[in-house]
Amino acid sequence: MTNRMWEIVDVRDVADALLLLYENDQSSGRYICSPNRVCTRDLVDLLKKMITVVDADHAGPPLSSQKLRDMGWEPRKLESTLSDSVQSYEKAGRLQDVPGNPCRFPFLIRAWL
Repeated sequence: MTNRMWEIVDVRDVADALLLLYENDQSSGRYICSPNRVCTRDLVDLLKKMITVVDADHAGPPLSSQKLRDMGWEPRKLESTLSDSVQSYEKAGRLQDVPGNPCRFPFLIRAWL
């Protein structure tokens, strides 16, 4: 796995940001809804602290959610998003090994990783 940069946002925070923008007459232009910038290596280290994960280089331009934050948007912490995501994947059976296919994520996600 390459050590690329990830811009991670909780889908619930996206919904909160959209509602905030729809309800605010002053909203205009482009809003970046990406409060968490983390490289693959740090993401894996964080996940290792939370669950058992096997070991896993690319930086893109930084993004800022400051415009949304200035309007009162409060995104969830990255740890909360990851924890809830892992629980959701476990519940959906996405983290269970299958003989001959240990990764159950869709092909496009596996190909990008």
